[in-house]
Amino acid sequence: MAYARHHSSAHCIRFLYGNPDQALQPSVTNLLHIYAFGSVCRGEISPGSDIDLLAITAGGRNDLSRSMFSIYSHAKIEHIWQEGNPFAWHLHLESRLIYSGDDKDFIRALGPPAIYTKAREDCERFLAIFRQALASARCNHNSIVFDLSAAFLGLRNFSSCYMLGHGRPDFSRGVALTLMANGPPVDVQTYRILERARLLCTRGHGAALRKADIAQALQVLPRIEEWMLGLLKGTYDER
Repeated sequence: MAYARHHSSAHCIRFLYGNPDQALQPSVTNLLHIYAFGSVCRGEISPGSDIDLLAITAGGRNDLSRSMFSIYSHAKIEHIWQEGNPFAWHLHLESRLIYSGDDKDFIRALGPPAIYTKAREDCERFLAIFRQALASARCNHNSIVFDLSAAFLGLRNFSSCYMLGHGRPDFSRGVALTLMANGPPVDVQTYRILERARLLCTRGHGAALRKADIAQALQVLPRIEEWMLGLLKGTYDER
């Protein structure tokens, strides 16, 4: 049963933020659907987590904070559902309705998204991000934490797309560790260093990376690159 059927929009937003006036403009009653998604719905929430909110609107709204919400129209959500987009699968599996203006759960009514067919294309794109971060890290230590953050982004999204393409959706922070289970090129401690770099860059949370942490991460990045290339070659080039 939808949470919003028993609580006002202000109550739902207060549950997340404490003060609804800080989250939404006064015309909240015109908003059709608000969902939480991400770590809070996976049970992964930690001191470094934020709460991801999706606002699905009838379109044309300019009174919602884009720093607070990911804002999509209903037509756009339907489009990514028809594409089998990874974000559609993410929402299908992990989102939770927290406000409905029409007492309906729009996402649940859509059913499962289409089959995801762009795994190779997306994996290659995120591999390129990883390789760019690796190249930058090798020659410019002034941006090393940012580069390690970008490497983690590429690795995590590569792994999520690969897993989804093989019918095993996993959008967790540790998805790459799950995928690496049979032959990990990186240990858990080093993986957490990359994850910390991501949190430092995106949330400003956590202790600064030490020189030893950075050196440890830099040492394994080439092995991760080889592992990613090997997955692509072994999975797609032999078909």
